[in-house]
Amino acid sequence: MSIAPRIIRLFQRVTTSGGYVPEIDGLRFVAIMPVVAFHLWGYWGRIEQRPYPDPGPLDYVLAFLVSLGHYGVHLFFMISGFVLATPFSRHALEGAAPVDLRRYFWRRITRLEPPYVVSMLLFFLAAPLFAKGSWAELLPHLLASLGYVHELVYGTGSPINNNAWSLEIEVQFYLLMPVLASALWLPPASRRALFVLAILLLSTHGIWLTPTAPRTIIQYGQFFLTGVLLNDYWTTGWRDTPRTAGADWAGVLAWPAFFASHIFGNTLLVDVVTPWLFAAFFYSALRGHWHSTILSYGAIPLVGGMCYSIYLLHARVIAATVHAVGKVVPDTGTFAGDFTIAFLICCTTVLFFSGCFFLLIEKPCMDPQWPQHAYGWLTSLRRPRTLHRASE
Repeated sequence: MSIAPRIIRLFQRVTTSGGYVPEIDGLRFVAIMPVVAFHLWGYWGRIEQRPYPDPGPLDYVLAFLVSLGHYGVHLFFMISGFVLATPFSRHALEGAAPVDLRRYFWRRITRLEPPYVVSMLLFFLAAPLFAKGSWAELLPHLLASLGYVHELVYGTGSPINNNAWSLEIEVQFYLLMPVLASALWLPPASRRALFVLAILLLSTHGIWLTPTAPRTIIQYGQFFLTGVLLNDYWTTGWRDTPRTAGADWAGVLAWPAFFASHIFGNTLLVDVVTPWLFAAFFYSALRGHWHSTILSYGAIPLVGGMCYSIYLLHARVIAATVHAVGKVVPDTGTFAGDFTIAFLICCTTVLFFSGCFFLLIEKPCMDPQWPQHAYGWLTSLRRPRTLHRASE
């Protein structure tokens, strides 16, 4: 076997549902790369602070695009809504077996908790080395973060890993999904109208929710619900029909409209249209010929498949990389040139450390039986061994 198939098999995500959709991992790739670029943009400005007194058009365009990278998190929320709705949709819409809620929650714990806990403990232990505070100061923040309530308790992201705020919202959705799934039993027109109304209501939270409210599912629930709505259509028809080039147009037109909404629109317009523009791209990913081909190509779904490891580690790896090599990045005289070089360097380091973390921590947890295997291994270590002398 050549080395390429071995690498693919090594980094390929393990699925237990039997319904692997490579385009979903392709969408995860599209979500994680802008987030990485967005955080590099922040660190590059704060740490390196290179002056660009005469920026050109390309500098302005790149800075504008990178400044929107945080919307990758919103796309992640939509993907989570789609994926977590799958077993509930199959039960309600196809007559599949009921969802075992005990298994549903246990799987969330065994699959997602170990990488999260390990990464938070590593960052906690390393914090004093990077002047992030003492262990005594950070311990309450660690406990709140491990309980997924840091945003609710402190009203801000965790100083141990600020990116954990979105994982706290993910947990809120995990808890709500079994309740939301009851809507799937309604007639098609009724349930879809209900989802659309809920999406519109949550999209206008800027009108009726105080700006000082902590970040919760209320501000981002529209993206999860859009994912659930898309899964409804996927389960009842899209999945079994061939992909077409015509379906690519929705995604092609969605991105210019998304950027235009930020240039010419106000905050309310952006909040209202963004879920639907992301849904159009999502639709093309699942139904379009070219979107599906690109998102399923080569290493794109592999990198997307380990996006959880990347998300957990990338901010700290980027900060360390910029500190270490920022000064040696060639000064091209332009933001676009410097940032592109820094992005390539940081992507390499992020993928290296995230890949190692994925193989050592995250991928083993994709096996639903890993707790039983670990328990059996620990039991075998405690079992007394009997030495047998060889007969002469």
